[in-house]
Amino acid sequence: MDAEALRERIRRRAWELGFDACGFVAPDLPPHARFFLRWLEAGRAGEMAYLTRFQAQRLDPSRLAQAQGGPPLGTGIVLAVDYGQAALPPEVLSDPSRGIVASYAWGEDYHELIRPLLHQLDGFIREHTGRTVRGKALVDTGPVLERDWAQEAGIGFLGKNCCTIRPGWGSWLFLATLWIPEVLPPDPPARGMEVPPVSPEAVMAGLPWEGHYGWWRLSPAVVPPPLHATPGPGRPGTAIPLSPSPPLPDISAPAGSARPGSCGSCARCLEGCPTAAFVGPYHLDPLRCISYWTIEARTAIPRELRPGFGNRIFGCDICQEVCPWNRRRGLPREPRLPGLRARAEWMAPPLLEGFRGESPYWLVEAAFRERWRRSPVRRAGRSGMLRNVCVALGNWGHPSAVPALVQALADPDPLPRRHAAWALGRVLVRAGDPRARAALEARLAVEADEGVREEVCAALGGG
Repeated sequence: MDAEALRERIRRRAWELGFDACGFVAPDLPPHARFFLRWLEAGRAGEMAYLTRFQAQRLDPSRLAQAQGGPPLGTGIVLAVDYGQAALPPEVLSDPSRGIVASYAWGEDYHELIRPLLHQLDGFIREHTGRTVRGKALVDTGPVLERDWAQEAGIGFLGKNCCTIRPGWGSWLFLATLWIPEVLPPDPPARGMEVPPVSPEAVMAGLPWEGHYGWWRLSPAVVPPPLHATPGPGRPGTAIPLSPSPPLPDISAPAGSARPGSCGSCARCLEGCPTAAFVGPYHLDPLRCISYWTIEARTAIPRELRPGFGNRIFGCDICQEVCPWNRRRGLPREPRLPGLRARAEWMAPPLLEGFRGESPYWLVEAAFRERWRRSPVRRAGRSGMLRNVCVALGNWGHPSAVPALVQALADPDPLPRRHAAWALGRVLVRAGDPRARAALEARLAVEADEGVREEVCAALGGG
């Protein structure tokens, strides 16, 4: 079988397995490698130490197989899974008594769902080529700049919010890669039109928000037809009915372009971030990002950032929710992979639910593991999630949260205790609840951790 025919068979098999797009690239230097290195030098990785490791492989994917002593890698297969679903209704999203979970975590952990599919795809290729050595399958966990390769494969263009965007789909995409020894023809990369030259240094310094940074024409070949089969089955009994988002104006395309994409002069994502995490287009500072602090970080959330978190307890979709490219598809809309479809109990749980005696999943490790079994939420850990919930309760500031916060203030882990103290201080300032002051004073009398003591003193002092 010639390489062209094999490539198309792989693309069709990828679609059958559940991937929504499949593109091919030659291993080379990622286009944004220089910026990524500058970004690391600026300390943007924070606690994400894994981003600083294996830089040789990150900059040259052909070296990914060297550690295993395998043959040189000749092709990267870039795959995308569309996890987009309809939006939470506004009355749920804005209810401060609920904790909002990022939509990527409404279903099961995508790593565990997609990784077996990559291995199946690799097995399909090996059946056709006779190769005995496994390919390198990575789902957002290896030293690969996936968004660069998605653009190089013609799957999408990089938006100002640092997400991969494909016109007609939006940015609700999981990216994965499979690196194989076989040399297959690459797909046309996303072709830039009217793209001004921009240096990594300029992006690091912060580009003008409303600047127009060009158009991108994407390859239609990466999507095996039909893109949209019949809609997936509904969710009878779902407690939170999903609702469509209101349409936003289209971004007009330049004449004569096919499948074009651009952010144009739009800056809704940058303007909408409640913690000002964007230095500028294409430059996110994770140390100000809600997703970073609620998922990746294992330390205390900076006090000045906490009010901006609102009721987001795991991740944040704001920079995607406001993006015009994500407001264009009709309903019904569900991921093709059943495991990614929303589970009502994982979308926006009542904040106080996990403190009850019959379901103490914010307080008891075993209950937490059972409540969030197979969910990406487990990545943050019980104490991390209790920290996040305390911040949301503090932003709510309602007296009904006091009993739960008193429980959190006695947690064995000092991390949630710090945030429970802050939240009680917020209730004290807003509602003047004497129970909040009594709990803080009682904790101060027995607390040994200096970080917690500092938070308690600040809360009692109104700060």
